[in-house]
Amino acid sequence: MDDYDENEQFDLKSRFTLEEMENIIEWVDQHPNARFATISNRFKKIKNRNYITRFRQYIERDGTRLLKLKQIKEFIFNEFYRKRTIEKEAVHDADLELYAIQKARELNWNTFKAGKTFINSFKRENRISSRRYNKIITRTKPNRKVCSLNVM
Repeated sequence: MDDYDENEQFDLKSRFTLEEMENIIEWVDQHPNARFATISNRFKKIKNRNYITRFRQYIERDGTRLLKLKQIKEFIFNEFYRKRTIEKEAVHDADLELYAIQKARELNWNTFKAGKTFINSFKRENRISSRRYNKIITRTKPNRKVCSLNVM
């Protein structure tokens, strides 16, 4: 227990992929009497027995929150790129919001909200800037939809 560092919990999510976690849990379930020394010898990145219980939680939730956020942001950027460069269409904040909620539903994240701060931080991270509306980029009909996860 002397080797365990409290700050290592944050690093735990970034060092293991979901597939690695599933493989480790599968091996541990097949060998229920294995000691921690055996587990840590077989999987060198495991430094503490608590990793195994955390892995079970992450697998149960289909991945970590950070992993899901990364997937959502990647999906939004791909859709933005496709719309903007290939289809030459204007992309508004409401469109980004819809893309985020669509991907969150795919990932079974029912409490996710793509608010203004999320969209602004996404745009800042990807160096996307908004322009003032003019005749060229405005839509002829306002088709703003209310974005929510409430399934009707």
